[in-house]
Parts: sequence; structure tokens; C-alpha cells
Amino acid sequence: MGFKCFIRKCAKFILSSTNGKVINVNISQIKYNEILKGKNIVITGGGKGLGLSMAEKFVSEGATVVIIGRNEKNLKEACEKIGKDIEYIKYDVKDIKNINNLFIKCEKKLKGKIDTLVCNAGVSLHENIFTNVTEETFDEQFDTNFKSTFFFSKCFLEYCEENQIKNGNLLIITSESANQNYDTPYGLTKNALNSLIGALSRRVYKQNIRVNGIAPGVTASDMTKGYADVSDGNMYRDCASDRVFLPEEVSEVACFLLSDAAKCISGEIIHTNAGNHLNPFWKE
Repeated sequence: MGFKCFIRKCAKFILSSTNGKVINVNISQIKYNEILKGKNIVITGGGKGLGLSMAEKFVSEGATVVIIGRNEKNLKEACEKIGKDIEYIKYDVKDIKNINNLFIKCEKKLKGKIDTLVCNAGVSLHENIFTNVTEETFDEQFDTNFKSTFFFSKCFLEYCEENQIKNGNLLIITSESANQNYDTPYGLTKNALNSLIGALSRRVYKQNIRVNGIAPGVTASDMTKGYADVSDGNMYRDCASDRVFLPEEVSEVACFLLSDAAKCISGEIIHTNAGNHLNPFWKE
């Protein structure tokens, strides 16, 4: 052993002995149909679209799921479609005063502690330009997209600490819109969420809680059907990626991020838009 190598080893030993920290890491691998086995997941906005697709995927990979939303008909139909290991609670995410009580109800549905929260609920009112924005449309989007996600995240991370949840996950759904300059509420809320994801990750990763985001491109759903109708099976859209994306594609990425195989990933925002948000120096 060289002298420099010996000195480095001694220094490492002294430093590790001083702070008393010993960290061991076990490598996890994907086991299909069991990727999320044993996880208890709560999804906001889970009655349709991406929320429903994620719920379906998570259950298929071994998770137990509670979906939350305002439309009880959609929630009930979602549970009937998936059929097992899924429950629902009718709840408006804008009601931030009763989140702790909601979590207690979720525990009863899950028959265990919550270890994963997916903040998916969101709304876009498509004002197009700031002159079309009213106080009402501003509040509706900020309260639903940002304020609710902020306080759901806050309550969940406090819940994890109080209940000594280890290997927990917070996943926030943003948008490719967050990579652009916006003068309408939808894009502004998504910009704010991107900042929140990184900050929260740095706060809690040492407590074994991971915080990540997914930023979908235009994805086939009720929210986008007005300008991205794919009912005829044609996924073409005039944009850099040349197409619309499916909720099932986004759900696959979400499943991986929530799995133990991704435990070295935190504070990241994964774009599911085939690079449509990128801004190369050339123009196509």
C-alpha cells in the first residue's frame, strides 16, 4: 500500500469515527409484478387520466392504493375497473385544513401506514394569455395545483417523521410547461412545483425519504382532448417530439421512481415528453 493511500484510509477512518455515521446500502433490483410489493400509496386526482393509470400500474406491481378525488362516480368506477387492493376517498384537495384527518382515513383503508404520496391533482383553464386571467381562474389553479400540493407534501413529510417511515416517497406531477416562461397560472404553478421538489428533497433525503417529480408532455386525457384529441388512434402533434403521449407511458416511469431500484434518485424531475422541452441552438 502506497503512503498516500494509507493516509487517505486513515483520514477516512478518523472522520467516520468522529461523526459516528455508518451507512450501508443494499442494492435492489426490479422484480416484475412485485416492483412495488408492500407499498401503501395515496394518489390525489386518482379517478381518471394519469391518476387512474398510475393506480392501475401500482396495484399490478404489488402496491395497495387509495385514490382521492372530487368526483365519486369516477373514483368508484376506477376501483371497480382495477378490482383489488384499491380503495377511494372523496375529497377536495383544496381542503388543506383536514389533510391530517384524511391521512388517518387512508391508513384505515390501507390497513397500514402510508409510505408513498403521489400529488397528481391538477387543473388547467387554458387562458392562453395573461389578459384572459381573472382572480377566480388564478385562485382555482393556484389553490388546486400549488397550494394543495405544498400542504399535502408538508403534512406527508411531517407524517413520515412522526411515524418513523423509512424508505418513503413523495412524487409530484408537474409539467413540461415548467421549463418555459409563463404569464398564466397553470405554467406558473408548475414552475413553483419544480422548485419545491428540489428543496424538499434536500430537506428529507437523509431521513430516507425521497422526493421526485415527473413532468409530462401533452398526454392524452380529458384535460388535453380539446387540443390533442387522439380518439382516432393518431398520436401525431405538431411539436418537437412529433406526438402526444399516453398516461400508461408516464405510469411506467412513475412506477420505477417509486421502486427501491430508484433509491439513489431524489430531487429529480423526469420529463416524459421525449425531450420536447429541450431548447437546442438550432431550430427544426
